[in-house]
Amino acid sequence: MKLNTAYRLTINSDGENRQYHLYSRWLVQVYLQTYQNLGKQISIEQLIDGLWQPASI
Repeated sequence: MKLNTAYRLTINSDGENRQYHLYSRWLVQVYLQTYQNLGKQISIEQLIDGLWQPASI
C-alpha cells in the first residue's frame, strides 16, 4: 500500500499567512502555480517521519 505524502503550504497574503495541508503532489503544483502567478510568497514543507521539513516541488 502506498502511503500518502503530506505537504504544508504557507502563503503570505497581504500580511496574513494562510496554511494548506495537501496530500497530492499534483494539487501542490496547482496551488504553487496559482499563487506564484499572483505574486505571493510561498513556503513548502513535507511531512517526513512526523516532522515538517522544507521541501521543493
